[in-house]
Amino acid sequence: MISNHVSNDFPEYLQDFRFRDYEFEDLLTSFRRVLTNPGEAIARVILIGPPGSGKTYVLNSFQSRIQKQRIIHPDLNVTLNCITVNCLHHDSTKTVVFEIIQKIDPYFTASVEDCQTAELQYILADILNEKREAIIIIFDNIDSLVIKDPEEVNSLIYGFQRFSEGKTKDEPNLFSQILVAQDLDFLTSLDRSVFRRVVTDVIPFEAYTAQQSYQLLKDYIKKKVRLKISEDTIWFISMISQGNMHYAFELLKGSQAYAQHHQHLAILPEHVRNINKRLTDFKITKRMIKELQLGEKLMLLTIARRFKNNSKAFINFLELPSLFISICEEYDTMQTAKFFSEVLERLEKSAIISLNNIDKDVILTLSEVPAIELSTTIEKDLKAQRKENPIYL
Repeated sequence: MISNHVSNDFPEYLQDFRFRDYEFEDLLTSFRRVLTNPGEAIARVILIGPPGSGKTYVLNSFQSRIQKQRIIHPDLNVTLNCITVNCLHHDSTKTVVFEIIQKIDPYFTASVEDCQTAELQYILADILNEKREAIIIIFDNIDSLVIKDPEEVNSLIYGFQRFSEGKTKDEPNLFSQILVAQDLDFLTSLDRSVFRRVVTDVIPFEAYTAQQSYQLLKDYIKKKVRLKISEDTIWFISMISQGNMHYAFELLKGSQAYAQHHQHLAILPEHVRNINKRLTDFKITKRMIKELQLGEKLMLLTIARRFKNNSKAFINFLELPSLFISICEEYDTMQTAKFFSEVLERLEKSAIISLNNIDKDVILTLSEVPAIELSTTIEKDLKAQRKENPIYL
């Protein structure tokens, strides 16, 4: 379970992203008239998709293209600009507009507390008319602002739309919009009439596949990471991140720092487990381990020892039965080995371990607790049980 506190701010890592050409072309198509005739047309697009699915990359590329090319209408002499505002950082729509104004005019000052959203929108329109600019506003994480105050968001969107309706050539269309959210649920809290007068395209983003995540990480590592890292470890990060590239790079960055801090020459799966434990909401506590059945403890000990004693990220499922039998023999409880399948199924349901298919193999992973920590905790628990009840084991 990935924590909601993981940073979404990784622009320096997004330069190598691929696999989003189709979505990028869709965005260009939706803004075709705006890009060729700024001030003469407006557009609105909604981008939806889970965190780390490439929305930021596509929008950064889109914004960069506009800023570098200096797009200007040949007749109206209106220049196109593109501004991004992250709604996660705002509690009200007026601070959103205030940030946009300051990005257009850094010298603008006012007391936000004394202003209203509509008033600031008029000020912004005046500034743009004076500068002969039309802008595309990217409202990143708009759904977070809708949760706080849907009525204010209705007014915000409609206010920008109002400045771009029924204008003459002397009064250019000023505002186009890109709304970015995880899904379309935020629309249910908004007034549909706000969206009637402008055609709104929706561009969906799917989570990256494990193969795509692996390739993106590998390409980045070749250019930016000096420490050694095995193919298995790259795959391990790809599988843990579940298609969220923000999280994948958080794991890579943290694991690299962990390895350097401990003066290791390579990034190991155990480093990734340590960082993943810090970033997830799921925690394996000593109390949880104490409450496990004997078979589950022995199975986890089997897995933890295997990972602790080598630098592998995965265990082939076919290796596990013989390893489990050896542990059961060590703890003199061979009858427990008979329940191998049931024990493994219970652990998988508890999310402590996971089974995955790669090609034709079934592999097992341990991702949310370091193997050394897990094996030490279980061994101490089993030792305490034996001391309290010598005939238990």
